[in-house]
Amino acid sequence: MDMSEPTVVHIDEIEGAHGGVFKAVGRTLGVTAFGVNVEQYPQGHDQYPDHDHADDGQEEVYYVISGQATLTIDGTEHPLRAGSIAYVPSGHSRRFTTPDGSVQFLAIGGTPNAPFSDVIAARQKAATT
Repeated sequence: MDMSEPTVVHIDEIEGAHGGVFKAVGRTLGVTAFGVNVEQYPQGHDQYPDHDHADDGQEEVYYVISGQATLTIDGTEHPLRAGSIAYVPSGHSRRFTTPDGSVQFLAIGGTPNAPFSDVIAARQKAATT
């Protein structure tokens, strides 16, 4: 069995993608059992994609580290603030907006009863081929 080495980094050491707003924490640390990312958006951001993971079965947990945002799940808006935690199963649409302030949150995702698949990396690879 291949074992990863323990890794410690500061969030500022992780290169941000998509204009610096998306940091692939899990990939940077070598996590292979689930996806984990830190995302940060300024006030007024409305370009977060509405998605449901119905095609890959992934469920996600979001933890708001700082700031505030609105998480819309299946058309229902949920105001989130630092300390808020949300769970969104596969097949339910989700989208973040930041009408009232900036936000930084931790996103953790995986597919129940299946090996982890880095869906972000797969999308990026498909877009370049």
